[in-house]
Amino acid sequence: MQNTSPYYVLVFVCMGLMLLNGMKKEKQLIHYLFAVFCGSLCMVGVQKISAPSIGVYSYLIGLFTCATCNMSWLISRTLFRKHTPISKVHIAVAGTIAGLIMFNQTWHYLVSVDVQVFPDSQFMWRLKKGMGEITVLLSSSILVLSFWEALRGYKEKTQTQKLQANIFASCYFLAVFNASILPKFLFSESEFQQFEPLIITSSALLIVLAMQLVMFLQKRAHSSVPESDDIEVLNPEKVVKATNQAEQSENNEVEAELITGIEALINKQVYLQTNLKISDFAQALAVPEYKISRAIRYYFKAANFNLFINQYRIQHAQGLLLKDEATHWSILSIAMESGFSSLATFNRVFKSIVGVNPNEFRKQNNSLVEQKIIELTD
Repeated sequence: MQNTSPYYVLVFVCMGLMLLNGMKKEKQLIHYLFAVFCGSLCMVGVQKISAPSIGVYSYLIGLFTCATCNMSWLISRTLFRKHTPISKVHIAVAGTIAGLIMFNQTWHYLVSVDVQVFPDSQFMWRLKKGMGEITVLLSSSILVLSFWEALRGYKEKTQTQKLQANIFASCYFLAVFNASILPKFLFSESEFQQFEPLIITSSALLIVLAMQLVMFLQKRAHSSVPESDDIEVLNPEKVVKATNQAEQSENNEVEAELITGIEALINKQVYLQTNLKISDFAQALAVPEYKISRAIRYYFKAANFNLFINQYRIQHAQGLLLKDEATHWSILSIAMESGFSSLATFNRVFKSIVGVNPNEFRKQNNSLVEQKIIELTD
């Protein structure tokens, strides 16, 4: 008989992490995804624990275990991709896998209670076998994609990003190896049944804790290194003093190709990416950072890169605040859509550039529109 005590550890740890991320005041997409992932793993543990006592009804609990490997893929994309990590296609793929898992659990339940869904039982068996193969194929592919997301573009990553990628990829690999490959070498079929709870629990916790650690490291990195939208504008006098010597140099001439490249990036609205840094521009244009900085100061007449980017972000935010279809959008939504990582930073930068906070700007312009409408109707 199996010892189910490891599953209790899985349930308690995942429940704690789910509540921890679900109750954060300033939640981001990653917190929602991680909470759902932990909740699904909780249901895996609950299903295993309850199976001996409730029998076939445990398959109904299994319906809620549909956000495991598919959700881990969405989490890995969110952790390691800066811009639009999740699209409708990714949601559709994850939803398809969730549907297949729910189909398999429903099938097991119906077979266990001997419900004849179709007169031809052979049809159902063939359908079940085909669905099972598709589920295994998609789940295996998703596991590989989750691992690859961490290592994608590894050479271009910073040292901090490489550390995060190494932690995630190594733990992910060890978890999959521990759950699927290692037991084949160590245990017989009967021994595997005995150690299965410990194998499943240890593998799941390894992935969960690795995700939580990477999330913590990313948050600490963002808080210790000022973000592009959270750096105070430098005193112009200090900028002039610091660059007097550079202004007298022949190297102050800005290349036309560099100007064209920067304008092309702006036209692509790269400023809507959160945590955008001057190093991102330098990497995209394959030039040193100091050339980007020099072009921004001498050609675009901005004190620094952060002010340069924030000006475009605020212009974009002003456009959203004036759009009729965005009337019901919250200020937080406007901030996120404009590339800011927090509401407080958005309010501060908006007021420093526009002169009023976003709420006041929206109210003033709504009043002007209403006044013009009244004038036209009189």
